[in-house]
Amino acid sequence: MDQLIDIRGYSTASRFAYAAAAAGAAGAVTLAAMYAVEVPRGGPYVFGTINDATGAVFNVLVIPVILQVHRRVPPAAWTGPVKWLTVTACAAGAASSALLVLRVLDFNTSTAVSVASITLQGAWLFLVHRRLRDVEGYPRRLSRLGRFIGGALLAGLPVAGAGYVLQGPEWLRMALMGAGVATGAAAWLAWPYWYLLAGQYLNHKPRSGTAPASPLQATG
Repeated sequence: MDQLIDIRGYSTASRFAYAAAAAGAAGAVTLAAMYAVEVPRGGPYVFGTINDATGAVFNVLVIPVILQVHRRVPPAAWTGPVKWLTVTACAAGAASSALLVLRVLDFNTSTAVSVASITLQGAWLFLVHRRLRDVEGYPRRLSRLGRFIGGALLAGLPVAGAGYVLQGPEWLRMALMGAGVATGAAAWLAWPYWYLLAGQYLNHKPRSGTAPASPLQATG
């Protein structure tokens, strides 16, 4: 399959993947610092602002990685539209976070756009890795992690949202929100690791005429 042996753009995509992994990890640290330090004090939200800026950078960095990984997906009628919908979601997420930092967009609107962007990226991870799991040369570990992250995001966000809007007993609302947030948070924390592994995979240049191998395959 041509999509497995074409190595154009590997090095560039790999660098973007590593940078996205670093930005994602920084986002997790600053978000944790915001809730641990700034939220109890009611501000000022320095860590929160850094987190928003990091989110904007992350959403820009992931676009080349998504495009490069998507080239390995066996084509189907839905793969093209899903790819461009995901890229559009990344661009919208980057713009909303940047506009929030610049105080052009309010918090609620930016959050809604960011959640929608994350949801669509999660759907991309889940759907494409269901097809990539049987593609020769694509690391199984990378595929499993992609399916986990995507599935957990798609499951966790609606459950947390249901707990937020539910008109019912407080214990039920809190249980739903807690379960949803925990599931989504696990996926979100694993996200930078997926980009780290993707960077390793995309950085490996196969021998001529062979499918791209990866150090990940030995442990996959």
